[in-house]
Parts: sequence; structure tokens; C-alpha cells
Amino acid sequence: MRDSRTWAVLIPLLALGMLSVLTLSVEAYHWIVAGLLLAIAFPLALIIQARNSLLVYAILILSAVACPLEFQGPSGTNLSFAFLMAIYVCLSWLATAVFAGGSSFLDSSSAVFAVLFFMGTSLTSFLTGQYPWFSVPGASLGPQIAGLSIFLLSGGLFLSVGHQFIRLGQLRWLTWLFVGAGSVACLADVVPFLGFLSRVTRPESLGSVFWIWLVALAISQAIFNRHLSAPARLALACLTVLVLFRGLVLAYSWVSGWLPPLVALGVVLFFRLPRLCMSLAFLAVPVSLFQASTIWTSFMANESYSYLTRLEAWKVLWQIIEKNPLLGLGPANYYHYTPLYSILGWHVTFTSHNNYIDLIAQVGLIGILAFFWLIFEVSRMTVRLGSKMPFGFAKGYMIGVTGGLAATLVSGMLADWIIPFVYNVGIRGFRSSLLFWVFLGGALALKRMIANLEISGIPSMRQAIP
Repeated sequence: MRDSRTWAVLIPLLALGMLSVLTLSVEAYHWIVAGLLLAIAFPLALIIQARNSLLVYAILILSAVACPLEFQGPSGTNLSFAFLMAIYVCLSWLATAVFAGGSSFLDSSSAVFAVLFFMGTSLTSFLTGQYPWFSVPGASLGPQIAGLSIFLLSGGLFLSVGHQFIRLGQLRWLTWLFVGAGSVACLADVVPFLGFLSRVTRPESLGSVFWIWLVALAISQAIFNRHLSAPARLALACLTVLVLFRGLVLAYSWVSGWLPPLVALGVVLFFRLPRLCMSLAFLAVPVSLFQASTIWTSFMANESYSYLTRLEAWKVLWQIIEKNPLLGLGPANYYHYTPLYSILGWHVTFTSHNNYIDLIAQVGLIGILAFFWLIFEVSRMTVRLGSKMPFGFAKGYMIGVTGGLAATLVSGMLADWIIPFVYNVGIRGFRSSLLFWVFLGGALALKRMIANLEISGIPSMRQAIP
């Protein structure tokens, strides 16, 4: 009797399901199938993440540096495999952390509070961005969600790396993986007969942040990691020279490719040779003043139009930002408001080409203050711990992060390299910018390792942090 009742319910449901499938479009059917596959695959992915998180992050780094694979997303957006991997990394870490640790899975450091505040401000700005601030509509929902996802994934990668890397060997392995993959990408870009290797990457992978962190991590290990052999340290120094040669000689017109890496090199060298670096800096001041006219003429010969248009763009954007200066206009929206104002006599859409103006326009003054709060906390952490550590990988890593952080801040003045703007560097450029957040998260992880050693009663970092 019970079986007959069961079939009496199932048969009409199955028939209704078959009829509904026949009436659906092919695209809707594909989305349903994709959803079912995701529902099956996600629990399996969580198991993989929990058992071998290092493998997942290795795939993330390799996909960022050397994976040209892209997928067509909603609203015509091109989603790179690295972007999808970042989503998976953040969601799977969050799911496993909540299930395993409840409400206490987050570190209580100020840097964690700062990044959470930054992410919360971004979400609030997204909500306020739905208000009609101008007579014309802002971005459609697709680009807004894409812009918000870049904000949230950036902070999410910082948190996930900072909490899932619990052993120094994991951080060491990921660092050398990036340096190795980056070396191959650099050689493919510089050496003519190795050009065929460039097929495995994309130009968006080799953004300014990629070159910054390749220099920062390579030269810091070459200088401060005395556990490396002399040939290995020489090879890392040669890699640094090759990157700077590429930027200063082969691609001099692209300032983002050589100025920020030079800053990274200078900061790292300062920690090893502070007196020499200070002396050179003092000598550079009178030389620069003496050659100021020549330098300015040379700069304006190549960058005059870019310099002029950026200044005019910033003037216009401040008029747009005045509508909601505290929380901004939401991710991606300001781009659609720019034609309301004249720039050099034209009414066109444009971007600021400056990450800090972008941040104020999208998440307001509160958002950019939260960002700089995070930068301050991470900088203080890396400088303090890096100066105390013995020579070895950990010391080189912390000082490399300090140099990479300073240089990335400089790159933010040149374009939206830190948090890509949807309509400029975009989701494709997130391949490069995610490196900044991953290695910043590595500094948080290293700080947590040291704190755990101190709690365990180990009196000196020299005994456990090589």
C-alpha cells in the first residue's frame, strides 16, 4: 500500500520534471546541469581542500602565472581560470573553517580586523550603489557584482592564506613555485628563441604586480637566506637583473614595468645596507635637482598626454565623488557617470588610471581609510618580525613582503594594479593582482606560526624559524 502511494507521488513529479525540461531553453538547461554538477563537486572539493590545501594554492599560483584558459561569464565577462580558482579557494576555506572552528577560526590581530572592515565597507558601498545618484543609470548588475567580487576575493585570499598555512614548509614551497614559474615566464618574454613558452600565459598575467613580487621575493631570498647555496643565490640575483633589464631597456615606455620593481629592490637593499642606501639617497637629491629640467623634459616627451589626461580625469572624478564621498558610488558605477562631465571638451567614458582615486570613487573615504589601515598593520608586522628573525627563508620572506608591499603601493599611482577596476585592468588583470594578496596573507601566516611557537614555550625564534 505504501509503495503504491510512493509511486503515485513520484510518477507525476517525474512527468512534470520532464515536461519542464522540454520547455526550457538550451542555455537554461546548461545552467541547471552546471548547478547539479557543482552541488556534487563542491563537497568533494572541500575534502580535497581540507586534506591538501597546498595543492589548491599551487594550482592557483600556476593558473595566475601560466594558464591562458578563460570562460565566458555573464554579461560577456571573461572569467579566467585563476579567478575561478580564487573563488573556490576562498569559499572552500570559509566553509571548512566555519564547520571546524565555529566563530573562533579567525586570528584576532588588527590586520584581520582591518581587512574584514575593508570587505564590509565594499559590500555596503555595493548596496548604496543601487541608489540613483545621477540622472543616468550606473553599471548593470553584472559588472557591479564582478567589481564587488574583486574586492571580496582580494581580502578573502589574504585571510585564507593567512589561516591555512600552518607550517613554514608550505610557505617556502609556494614561494619557490612562484619564483620558478615566474622565471620561466620572464625568460619567455625576454629571450627570443623561448618565445614559444609565452603561449602558456597571457599578457594580463604579467602585470606590474607580477614583476614587483618576482623581484621582491627573488632578491630578498638571495640576500637574506643563507641556507641557499651560492649558485642558487646568484641565480636569484641574475633573475632580478633580468627583470629590470626587461623593464628599463626592452619596455622602458611602460613605467609600471620598471619603476615599482626598482622600488622593491631599493627597499630590500635598505634592510641589508641601510647606511649605503641612505648615502645614495642623499646623493640622489642634488643630482636630481641639477638634472630636474632634463628629466622633466624627457618625461613629458613620452608621457605628456597621459599626464595631462590623468589630471583632467581626476578633476572630473572629484565632482562625481562629491555625491557620496563617505561610501562612494559602488563598484564599477562611476565609469557610467563620467560622460555627464566634459573632459578636454569631450563627453566620454573614462577611468582614473589610479587605484586610490578608483577606491574613493567606488568605496569612498571610509573604504580607502580601511585599506590603508590594513596596509599599516601589515607593514608594521613585517618590519617588526623581519628585523628580529635570523638569516634564513623566513627573514627573507618578511623583508621581501615589505619591499613588495611598498612597491605595489607605488604601482597603485600608475594604474589599478592592486584592486583592478572592472572597466580597465579588470577581471583579467586579477591574475596579477591576486599575487599581492596571497603573499601578504603569507606574512600573516608566518606571524601566526611564530605566535604558536611562543605559546608552545619555545624561547627563541632561532630554534624553529630558519
